[in-house]
Amino acid sequence: MNLTVITTDGSTAAPSAQDQTLMQKARTLIESDPHFQALRAPALSRAEVNAGVAVTAPGYLYLRYDVPGAVPQELWAHWGKADHVAWKSGQVTVQQG
Repeated sequence: MNLTVITTDGSTAAPSAQDQTLMQKARTLIESDPHFQALRAPALSRAEVNAGVAVTAPGYLYLRYDVPGAVPQELWAHWGKADHVAWKSGQVTVQQG
């Protein structure tokens, strides 16, 4: 899955190494969560960085998983102090460092 960076003017840019690392770690957290594992054949269909938001703010990294016959799962990841997946809000915190 390609990671797209959306800049503040709406154009796209290449992701940084930190963005790639955040996406990988967020996916590992999400995909190991029991809620995710209960989904039937989820597939990551979209991954975007919102460059207008701080890397530690909710909404920085958007991940969309399509689930056949069900509502897509949309999650928002950012760097923080401790790993956490909140399924109700869709917020994913990835421990930085």
